[in-house]
Amino acid sequence: MSQEQVNLVVRGKTLIDGTGAEPISSGLVAVNGKSIVYVGPVAGAPEFPNAHVIDLPEATLLPGLIDMHTHPSYYWEEPDSGTYTDTSDNLKNYNPVTVALKASNYLYKALMSGVTTARDTGGLLGVMPEVRWAIQNGWIPGPKIYIACRLITPTGGHCHFLPNFSIQADGQDGFRRAVREERRAGADFIKLANNGADCTQEELDAAVDEAHRLGLKVVCHTGKPPSQSMAINAGVNTFEHGAPTREEIDLAVEKGITWTPTVTVISYYDKYYKKKLESANPDVVLSAKKELAESKEYKTRKRESISYALESGLKLAAGTDCWTSTWREQAMAIELRNLVEYGCSPMQAIQATTGWAAEAMNWDDIGTLAPGKLADLVAVNGDPLKDIEVMNQVSFVLREGVVVKDDSQK
Repeated sequence: MSQEQVNLVVRGKTLIDGTGAEPISSGLVAVNGKSIVYVGPVAGAPEFPNAHVIDLPEATLLPGLIDMHTHPSYYWEEPDSGTYTDTSDNLKNYNPVTVALKASNYLYKALMSGVTTARDTGGLLGVMPEVRWAIQNGWIPGPKIYIACRLITPTGGHCHFLPNFSIQADGQDGFRRAVREERRAGADFIKLANNGADCTQEELDAAVDEAHRLGLKVVCHTGKPPSQSMAINAGVNTFEHGAPTREEIDLAVEKGITWTPTVTVISYYDKYYKKKLESANPDVVLSAKKELAESKEYKTRKRESISYALESGLKLAAGTDCWTSTWREQAMAIELRNLVEYGCSPMQAIQATTGWAAEAMNWDDIGTLAPGKLADLVAVNGDPLKDIEVMNQVSFVLREGVVVKDDSQK
């Protein structure tokens, strides 16, 4: 690559490359087309005479962020009144076109907050393949999106009540068939759901074996014990939610499995439980009190799990678990702040949304800043290693070499 072929140079006060290495002062990223060709300090960098230069003198440069757990087409709506209503009252029969529009709006906002890649861990049948296609072909702006299509759950299992959002299966052959159906529907990876012990170990084993045979990674919802150990024993690539035990963490490290803790969503459920306290039904109120007590205990266990995971070398992946009604501005920034609150260092939190996340899915072209990688780059105003809160101040976004946000030009 000759220096004359570089078309864009971005310079910042600091550069964090996503590998966990020490940050580079006065960092520079040079880009040609969709690819990075140089990463390093400004001092000693080659000259790039024909490049457009963007100077961000107070900013930190980072790889494009990866949200490992989203549901852009989920259609469970929070009531506008702010008061408690039963979940079933919030399931809207949206036209698929409306769901696609809602998903597109969500993904655009995620892109503007620095998320250049997202993993859709369960979506409405037929909608997300079209949204993915529209983004790929430049019809709508958004992160690169990898989709699971419907999540696979046993009959009566997690999210079985959401029409066209889940596919119910039973038995080893049933789970294998479901994996094949979702692959045929366009899945980039497979999402399984086992909330406790809804399915058998044999069913999980069969699904993971079938997915891996077909070259697909496997993600598993593991909200309650013993689902973590079942998923890890089955050999999934990432397990989602939960508070794994030390034994489970050790086994996950041994197998090279990544954990997506999804910390922020806990506060959403706490909010939901508190709304239930307003119910006129005493049974609902009693249930809410129990759920809030369980949530408090769960948060304690989650902190302990994250602490031991980091000590043991278990890699974490950052996932907001946002869907259309729970999406909030700077969702990833909130998740990173909460990961730090739960025990991660700021650098570890950043790795969870960059290098560690990409590694979990073998996405070799993203996640870190290095020559040959895709030119996904964000800049935040300030130093996130000193104050993780500045991750909510994304001022610049480059997606595959195209500037989609640049506040310095305002």
